[in-house]
Amino acid sequence: MKKMHLKFCMFLFFLFSYFFSPSALYGDTTLFPVYPSIEPNVKFWTKVYSEYSTAQGVLHDSQNLNIIYEVVELKIGAKTINEKRIQKARGKYKTILKKLAQNPFVSDAEAKRVASLFGKNANRATFQKAIYRIRCQIGQKDSFRYGIIRSGAFMDQIEDIFLSYGLPIDLIYLPHVESSFNLKAYSKFGAAGIWQFVREAGKRFMTVDYAIDERWDPIRSSEAAAQLLKHSYEKFGNWPLAITAYNHGISGMLSATWTKGGYEEIFNHYKSKVFGFASRNYYSEFLAAREVAANYEKYFGKITRDTPVETREIVLAGYSSIKDLGEYFGVDMATLRKHNPSLRIPVFRGQKYVPKGYSLRLPSDAVQNRMGASTELPWNMYKHHQKSSRIYRVKTGDNITNIAKMHGIKVSDLILANKINSKGVIYVNQHLRLPLSGEVADMSETPHLSFAELRQQRTQAPGMTSLRTSSAYEATTPASEFVINPAFVGGNLEVEREMIQKGKPVGIIQVEMGETLGHFAEWLEIPTKIIRRLNRFPYSKTLPLHMNVKIPLDKISKEQFEETRFEYHKKIQEDFFSFYEIESQQLYQLKKGDNVWTICNDIFEMPVWLLKLYNPKVDFNDLRWSQKLVIPVIKDRTQDSPDIVQPSPTVPSKSFEGYRVVRKSWVNSYYPLLFIVLIITFIIHMRPHATDLQQKFKTVFAFIR
Repeated sequence: MKKMHLKFCMFLFFLFSYFFSPSALYGDTTLFPVYPSIEPNVKFWTKVYSEYSTAQGVLHDSQNLNIIYEVVELKIGAKTINEKRIQKARGKYKTILKKLAQNPFVSDAEAKRVASLFGKNANRATFQKAIYRIRCQIGQKDSFRYGIIRSGAFMDQIEDIFLSYGLPIDLIYLPHVESSFNLKAYSKFGAAGIWQFVREAGKRFMTVDYAIDERWDPIRSSEAAAQLLKHSYEKFGNWPLAITAYNHGISGMLSATWTKGGYEEIFNHYKSKVFGFASRNYYSEFLAAREVAANYEKYFGKITRDTPVETREIVLAGYSSIKDLGEYFGVDMATLRKHNPSLRIPVFRGQKYVPKGYSLRLPSDAVQNRMGASTELPWNMYKHHQKSSRIYRVKTGDNITNIAKMHGIKVSDLILANKINSKGVIYVNQHLRLPLSGEVADMSETPHLSFAELRQQRTQAPGMTSLRTSSAYEATTPASEFVINPAFVGGNLEVEREMIQKGKPVGIIQVEMGETLGHFAEWLEIPTKIIRRLNRFPYSKTLPLHMNVKIPLDKISKEQFEETRFEYHKKIQEDFFSFYEIESQQLYQLKKGDNVWTICNDIFEMPVWLLKLYNPKVDFNDLRWSQKLVIPVIKDRTQDSPDIVQPSPTVPSKSFEGYRVVRKSWVNSYYPLLFIVLIITFIIHMRPHATDLQQKFKTVFAFIR
């Protein structure tokens, strides 16, 4: 009976300690081990985040981050000057390393200093390899500090989301690595928002379409990030691999684990064309970001962080105009945009309605004043259907006047809707959006425009204001043969031919830039295997540009398919050119080992679709040595101009404060309580044996005396 009593007490003790420990509930440092092999990398990134500013470039060895050659001073915003300074410094150390590769014992003082960075065991081969590993890392201290400030507006909500998914709360520091909590972060490869989701990954967990892109919403994207990280952890069983997979992709990390096994083996020995510096260092960057963000006062001193804004959400029971919603609640467009960052520009232009089922976020006082405790809008606020995107592809011989007459719209409306210049110049194969009734008026009254549109307004010709009464010369300019203009959606996006096959409607389309079978299946709302079966494609089949493909049209109509297809391409361009512009072009001669991946990711940092757009006749599945490609030179748009309004999205303030106080109190008092429970358990168990123990102690003391 006593043994049973002891076992039961021990069982309760271990149950209590396991399920209610802070490590089980809120994460523990042992979940994120700092392996000896990555310690130098963690220290390096800690310095990058806390010591070096964006006006400093750290020249270092890309393999051994302990080796820092020099910190180059840079000028903010002076790209050309900075490139020259970095190139000059890189050339200097290449020369020194070449000398050391020939003679490791040179007497030159600077060469001795560089040699000492590699330790006593360095030899000629060491220095020879280091010649090709000189890398420059721009400091992030000021960006990281601003990230700390910005994160205050929604960090508590993100923490609650991660706890609800049973994830360690330390993962909430990951956006510091991805974006420095920059709410308008957008990469050249199409990654958006604080979690930097690309479209394909984002669509698994969020709505990403022409009207809504939830990647821009810090709260909604945090839910998606929690789901993705949880899925990764279930695949790999540990956080170093799961976190690296967030950067490198789950399939990529599965290949790495099959080849090398655990994280340390992958870090030290895994070689792959796509497992580069960023993937190898991603977990180390996370550990460094966690250290700096969790102890930000130690690194930056006293900081006042942003605070949440109290809002209420109204779920729309139908489609609705953003203009009507703003007027109903007495809220201006800028405020609506600020509180609803996932709504895209076409909604604010009046080209699309706010979709049915969308949770509209509004200032609490505006909702209270208009609706009180009610959550339902009047039915006359709703529309039955979403606005469609009517598209026309320009053909040889077309002009702007004929197209407008053909579709019963004003020339001026067609010009404004497509931002065509004052002469009405259009191009063959250019896709024009045919505005709906009242759409252009909504666009002109909407105060919130994208950066690119505001910039265009500042630089366009004065005659543009008179486009509503265009002259005969302006209106009859014939369509030119299509030239490369990334601002226009080109290509053949129409269903070329329709037919009946086995009693069902089938269409013929041409493959355009960046399209895959997966895209066609998504737009048709069917599995890819149906398209493969219809075309008798093997599973290894890749689609070359302009290949004819049959698609079933029994579920989605021809018009719906063409609209979705156009909006996909238009969205990519609108997003990209809101943040970047093409400065010039250059020719690049292919070298041995070059492929699409290395050209776009390692050499020029550009999206594949843009490279293909500028090289329409190149077969990228058969690139050859010495072949020449046209490379667009990409430049960041300056988004800090005083006349550019970039409102930061805000998130609702939830009433979680009491919950957080209880949680923190529990974490602080857990171990003292555990010790008390252990003592009480010990006393209860040993009480029946007190007499025997007393006798034994007397015997021991007598023996000692």
